[in-house]
Amino acid sequence: MTGAVISPPSGPVCHDLIPTLTPHLDRHMLFPLLEFLDGLLATGADATSLPPVPYTPTSVARSRLDLLGPTHMVDYAMDVYQQLYPSIGSVPAEMEQKRAAVLERLEELKGVCADLEQLLNDSSRRAELEQKGDWNVAGLSQIGISPSVVSSYREYSKFQYDCGDYHTAGNMISVIIGLHATPSEDSNSGNRGSSGVEDAVAAKSEKLYNLRTLTPDLSSLLWGKLSCEILLENWDGATTALQAVRTSIEERAGTHSTFVPSPSRLSATEALTQRTWLLHWALFVFWNDPKRGLDHIIDWFTSEKYMQAIQTVAPHLLRYLTAAIVLNKRSRNNSHGLLKDLVRTIEHCDYEDPIVDFVDCLYIKFDFEAAQTKLVECELVLATDFFLCKQTDLFMKEARVFIFENYCRIHQKIDIGALAIKLAMAPDEAERWIVDLIRNASLDAKIDSERGCVVMGQNGAAGKNDIHRKIVEKSKYLTHRTTSLATTMRAVMAEARRQREARDKALRDDD
Repeated sequence: MTGAVISPPSGPVCHDLIPTLTPHLDRHMLFPLLEFLDGLLATGADATSLPPVPYTPTSVARSRLDLLGPTHMVDYAMDVYQQLYPSIGSVPAEMEQKRAAVLERLEELKGVCADLEQLLNDSSRRAELEQKGDWNVAGLSQIGISPSVVSSYREYSKFQYDCGDYHTAGNMISVIIGLHATPSEDSNSGNRGSSGVEDAVAAKSEKLYNLRTLTPDLSSLLWGKLSCEILLENWDGATTALQAVRTSIEERAGTHSTFVPSPSRLSATEALTQRTWLLHWALFVFWNDPKRGLDHIIDWFTSEKYMQAIQTVAPHLLRYLTAAIVLNKRSRNNSHGLLKDLVRTIEHCDYEDPIVDFVDCLYIKFDFEAAQTKLVECELVLATDFFLCKQTDLFMKEARVFIFENYCRIHQKIDIGALAIKLAMAPDEAERWIVDLIRNASLDAKIDSERGCVVMGQNGAAGKNDIHRKIVEKSKYLTHRTTSLATTMRAVMAEARRQREARDKALRDDD
């Protein structure tokens, strides 16, 4: 992992999160974000309008060249350099020298790992070692492949990763993990008659590619595996790797784990940092999972330890949690409770963002005019956000449902024209949208076309959750309770006065 950073743009207030996200991402993960910016800038140029993001093609290219500097993708860096400085004609001599050094080192590592590579290509011999239970570091030592070769093979995988060959690097990481793991067939048979502690360790190992212990080096391999799967856009494999990394963090952060050697455990600060990284990496995985991605975002981001990371280190991630809850509100049974928890979090978190502010205006301030303004801003923010851009239309649709539902809670009769303004829609479009919503959501409401308004029924959206009714219910016995409280207070004060007078009289009698 790296501390790669893309500098924030200068100028007016901007809600672009790329500079904020980059310190928590691996350097290689930033290249897809830069490609996304290139696409936005190209779209803005084609539309002969101002770019939708505060960058220029030149600034993006310079950021890309800076990111390529520490990597081994020298050919890529040369291409970018020539695009930036076409008049120079040739690349700097340092780039040529670095390219030669990279190729030389690649050949060195290939030679050191030749015996292991040959064994990996011999499927029958590998299967024989696996069957005998010798497919591990100690077993390879017996046939002349020393632990130092395995260590070089790990360096080789990292070198391939820095060269941009994520597929080869991911396969090599899987080999190294396999050498430190117990095959699942053996673990299944070996658990028969095992103790409870051994069963617990076996259960953890299943979530960690069958690793039987966890060290910092093995944890780094899990992070590397996750990064490769993300960059290859293998989302099923990335989901598995993501869970493995999460399990490794929680195991290493625990104080009583028999799965982790004591020197390998994380301090509270280290665990907080790694959870923050993982939340950022998880954005790639969850926003590309159309089936369960939203559920996973909500479950992970609202869990206690990860919410602590958001509130402490990364409040900007509230944008993605808020968007997930808005998008998934009608699909979850506990959506109302989630929304209440989100509102409490927003109230205690000093972070401003149009998507977060939209919920703040609607559910905390009940300011529909401000919510309407924020909704217009949300559309631009969504369209220019790498993770949310594909959700723009759905978010706008669900956000309008939020406005409509809340507006109905405090109104019995709603003018369609006024509601259309609050929904940022044309009156005819708003009327059709409301008709579809009433039909699909089975709301107890009807449209009065002559008067151009929506009339809510007694059992509709304004019934059970009607704010006015709640206020009446809660204040129904307020006068009685206030009178009772005042009477009780007078009685208590009178009794205290009598006791004080009795004490004073007793003191005078003693004198």
